[in-house]
Amino acid sequence: MKKIATAIALIVILPITMFCKKKETTLKTENYKSKEYTPTKLPSDTTLLWVNDSFKEKDTVLIVGEGGPKNSLDFENNGRVYWEYLNNYDNYQTIVIHQSSTYNKTIFNALDFKISDGYKEAENSAEIMYRAIKYFKDRNKYVIVAGHSYSAFIIPYYIANRPSLADTYLMTGGRLNADSIQTQYQLKGSNSGFKKDGNTLIIPDTTLPPKRFRTERFFRIIQVKEMLKAGVGNFKFTDELADKDLSNLIFCYGKKDSNVGIPTQEELDFLKTKGAKIVATDADHYNIWKRVIDSLRDGTIKL
Repeated sequence: MKKIATAIALIVILPITMFCKKKETTLKTENYKSKEYTPTKLPSDTTLLWVNDSFKEKDTVLIVGEGGPKNSLDFENNGRVYWEYLNNYDNYQTIVIHQSSTYNKTIFNALDFKISDGYKEAENSAEIMYRAIKYFKDRNKYVIVAGHSYSAFIIPYYIANRPSLADTYLMTGGRLNADSIQTQYQLKGSNSGFKKDGNTLIIPDTTLPPKRFRTERFFRIIQVKEMLKAGVGNFKFTDELADKDLSNLIFCYGKKDSNVGIPTQEELDFLKTKGAKIVATDADHYNIWKRVIDSLRDGTIKL
């Protein structure tokens, strides 16, 4: 009887043991490492550079550039854009274009992201904008480019370095000349902002030790973000755009912008001489779009 019991136990236990060993071997061979940063290489298929709201063709195309820099488009995650509140939104074929860092998911894996990389990726973001505009202009569309925050810096970078093909440009929460001291801190990997007046930069304390309970990746992402910002902020676009036509540019800013600050008189005077439309709103960085929507609805701004 004992021999029979032993035989049954072996039959039951042996397959379980073999299964456990196989599972353990599988786990050991898996690789969980993130892919290291590789410089952005744009695709030959231009349509991969944006996300469509609707695939219905319209005569007018609204190209939206989100704030950032970041590693994924808000539109990809939640399907929302500010401009959906326009009364005539259905008249637009809306696309949301990638930034280099949302197209190339490896950028925020960089271990040593330098300002030279920031310049290259700013160039790639401008190229994305250019290709999207050209794609629709080649199809005889009326093209409007609306860029907020980081994308609002990409607009003058694009105009300065490539043929200006869009019919209308709308900048919200951007600058022509980023605050030079803010840019110097970005080059050191430090984020900074302004007081509510939009004029006074709050100097970050770079002598403080790193915060506790923060991962190595957290600080790496901060470093990359600041270099991406400096990649466009280190240019003085009142010089870069000196020979460019800006009569089709609408420049909207918030008087309480604590992210990028408010434009200087030099910037505003330059825009006036170039025939750009300037819209000042009593808003902070994140609510400028609401005032812009109001102005579009009441006809103060026309696209």
